[in-house]
Amino acid sequence: MTTSFDPEDAKRVAARQQDFDDLQNELAGRETGRQERFFPADDRSPKDQRRKHESEQAVRTALDVLLADPIYRARYDEAMTRLRDAEQTTEAALDRIAQMIGETEETIRDMEDRAARLPDGTMVFRDANGVVRRADSSVVEAYLVDTIIWTGNEPSFEDYRGQQDQLAGLEASRTEVEGYRDNVLGPVRDRITDQDNPPSLDALDDIIADIESEMPEIVSDETNLEPPDDPMDLMPTQNALPRL
Repeated sequence: MTTSFDPEDAKRVAARQQDFDDLQNELAGRETGRQERFFPADDRSPKDQRRKHESEQAVRTALDVLLADPIYRARYDEAMTRLRDAEQTTEAALDRIAQMIGETEETIRDMEDRAARLPDGTMVFRDANGVVRRADSSVVEAYLVDTIIWTGNEPSFEDYRGQQDQLAGLEASRTEVEGYRDNVLGPVRDRITDQDNPPSLDALDDIIADIESEMPEIVSDETNLEPPDDPMDLMPTQNALPRL
């Protein structure tokens, strides 16, 4: 008796064979390019479980790996503490400088309101020797001096220039501190928080040293930034910035 060929039977046989092959491949953890059909993602062969564990380990950042070393972690924590302290002190210094700039500008405005003036409105001041000068220090011509009306409440030329010099010094100090914040502390924070390319142990030493060595004196001495009773105590010496 001759058995006729049934295409449907052939398909069923091929499908069962494919199911068997797919099952064996998934049990062995072999990559076939086919979608897995028999096991959920977390229920695979020991080989697959190992592969999953290795993948999870790879997710740990380079910084995580270094921080597992207690010596590195101690140095890293020290660097981070120094950075945070420097950031806080820098912002406090900038706040104080801004306050003092505002007070100095107010003092200058008051002096300008009280200054004597020429007929054209130009401010003039007497210096310690009685010489009448403009704000730019040029001497007022004698014929114009006779036109000035003095009240006796005018600031001296030295006081006015002293406040101008103080303002310039404060603004220079603000620029210096902002540069430290932006060009030293900012890059240090970027470097120390880089998860994929963290600083080495030696680099952490360099970071700690840079935070200290690059710190402007006005920041390290921030506790002395209280405005003095006499603003003229802040007058800079020649060619020097004021000590705050």
